[in-house]
Amino acid sequence: MEAAERWRVLAEEGAFEALARDVAAQFMAPEGHGMVRRRSAVARLMRRRFANLTERELAMGMVHYERLLTHPWSLPQPDVTAPVLVFTGEFDTIPPPPVGRSVAQHLAGRFTTIKEPDHLVQIERDSELADLMVHFFTDRPLGRLPYLNPVEPFSSNITSPANV
Repeated sequence: MEAAERWRVLAEEGAFEALARDVAAQFMAPEGHGMVRRRSAVARLMRRRFANLTERELAMGMVHYERLLTHPWSLPQPDVTAPVLVFTGEFDTIPPPPVGRSVAQHLAGRFTTIKEPDHLVQIERDSELADLMVHFFTDRPLGRLPYLNPVEPFSSNITSPANV
């Protein structure tokens, strides 16, 4: 919540460069947290994107980020019947892997982390994310994909390591 309040003040003051640096830092794993692919390029992209938001985009973003940063990360007991795969970047801090694992447990699905990104998997490991989606949606095994850490099954109907 502190970050959202700080961003609101920076936006009101017109300090868009500082806002962009702060938002990028908040959404990326801190230095030394682990090897994150494309870290420098993604940080530049995020800073540039946030520094050039229109007034409308900025207002929408503030609401979104405030919700994201204050979300309780809890779920009611869902009645999910479709296969579920929950994943995060290996060094994600929003949400960190233990939160993703908890969601997968609640949904009786599978959990894994993609190696080397933080919160921005879709930019840092875009090809691998696309491949993971193809594997998941075509019911192909996930357990031997080189860019994944071990897949953890939390469903009673996912028993064979070949199906993980």
